[in-house]
Amino acid sequence: MSVPAQDSPLVPPPAGRVRALKRHLVESLRDLREAKHPERLIQKRTAQPEGFAADVVRAGCTQCQGHCCRGGGEHAYLDDRTMARVRRDNPDLDAAGVIALYKRSVASEGYENSCLFHGRTGCTLAKPLRAELCNTYYCNGLWDFLKMRPLPDNVEVVASKGGIERRAVVKAAAREEACRWE
Repeated sequence: MSVPAQDSPLVPPPAGRVRALKRHLVESLRDLREAKHPERLIQKRTAQPEGFAADVVRAGCTQCQGHCCRGGGEHAYLDDRTMARVRRDNPDLDAAGVIALYKRSVASEGYENSCLFHGRTGCTLAKPLRAELCNTYYCNGLWDFLKMRPLPDNVEVVASKGGIERRAVVKAAAREEACRWE
């Protein structure tokens, strides 16, 4: 199975990008405050792969190192829907507290021109703080794998770009574990 490969250098976050994130968060929180029914904005959580399928997804994302995260820029796909969930789950935080929570999570060293939360070891945002899109996005290679029926017992994941090649082999521990993702 083939996945993309991220190959940008790691750099400290430029101050201007962090200020742009803060502006975006302020706008998203303002949109939430102005919503007539903010509780209706909260998206249901999407089921995540389990067992062998989750192992393959994890290996794919590890080998890729976040090619898809490049689109997150200074907004990280965060919007009023994400803010509605975060505010519901953190009732003790006011708007300034939510903004501080996100600013503290910015990667101290991230991939150049990628999402501000895209650090050396992946996303620096805890899953509950991420946009639902980020928690449920799969590149074409992973999506094709997740749709396979039956799932194979072994998968070799290959990420390559411009001479870079990273590989991982994932083996199913037990056949029944390989079929949990629907």
